[in-house]
Amino acid sequence: MHLTIGAQEAAHAEIVRSAVAHAIGREPPPVRVHSAPEPLEYRTRARLYGRSERGRVRIGYRAAGSHALAVVETCSVLAKALASVLRELPEVLSGSTGDGDVQVGLGASGRLVVDVVWRGDLGKNAWAAIDQKIAAGLWAGARVCLSGVKKPAVFGDPRPVVEGADGAPLVVAVGSFAQSSDRGAALLARRVAFLGRSDADLDRDADDSTISLGSVVELFAGSGTLSVLLARQSSGFVGVEADEESTRAAQQNFATRGLVGKFVATDADTFVIPAKTSVVVLDPPRSGAPGATSAIVASRVDRVVYVACDPATLARDLGVLVRAGFALTHLETVELFPQTSHVETIARLVRVRGLKRAV
Repeated sequence: MHLTIGAQEAAHAEIVRSAVAHAIGREPPPVRVHSAPEPLEYRTRARLYGRSERGRVRIGYRAAGSHALAVVETCSVLAKALASVLRELPEVLSGSTGDGDVQVGLGASGRLVVDVVWRGDLGKNAWAAIDQKIAAGLWAGARVCLSGVKKPAVFGDPRPVVEGADGAPLVVAVGSFAQSSDRGAALLARRVAFLGRSDADLDRDADDSTISLGSVVELFAGSGTLSVLLARQSSGFVGVEADEESTRAAQQNFATRGLVGKFVATDADTFVIPAKTSVVVLDPPRSGAPGATSAIVASRVDRVVYVACDPATLARDLGVLVRAGFALTHLETVELFPQTSHVETIARLVRVRGLKRAV
């Protein structure tokens, strides 16, 4: 936060450019930067850390590079609708022993949803306190997973609900990944759909949703944050996601929108890409997608749109694709995490027909 927003954006772009240039052995396309819709109070989801200390539960974040607790009373990047959670959680979890991780977000009607994974004993009053929050309509839902207990306790509907890139509500599976900012996620989805176009369609209006992307396979599809736009512009859509709850959420999001598409609950890194696929979109975890990258190389797909939150693993996988005969045409950063060292990146690649693969 000691850097101006402009300096942060430039630093992020240079980190991405340098990593990719090193991996592909040449200078990549110029990095296009998409600024954050809000530089502060943008997080509509967050992962907190709680620990019992001397008979009271303290809430904050994990300190950088460690498991130590950094207690915070306010957080300048949390959305106003989530600000109260830093005060509420110590009261709700009062009397508990041990420690745990707490994901917070906004659910139905913009009310708080809480997902607690606790290692230890939850205080006797905690159960009643959570129940009261739900009954009073202050929280939309909560899920509590205790160490050693197979089945979690569920109160209300603990699933986050975000505004999809199409403007309609989008349900996210409880405990699963979702971008930290609704507006940032919508911007990301629009750019992914645009970059999925053929070369001939890239010069047309960016907001023209009538342009067909052809047959689309989305790997690591999650709950359908990107899918709801991709499916609208595809002649056939397949989403691949290992987490079954996320797959069910994605199917629900398609059903409420009347979208047609297929979701497969399997490991995206082992999925065999159908022969007639036009474009593959992938948004893997920080570890990247070595298996999916190999599958893309072995396929006949023409275009790839790769979304990444880690420049190092992105660069590694792009190096594999470029050496296999893909050309990197676009590189864009989306400022989803202002005030931090993290950045989201979108890369577009096209297969160069007749080009021999590098050894």
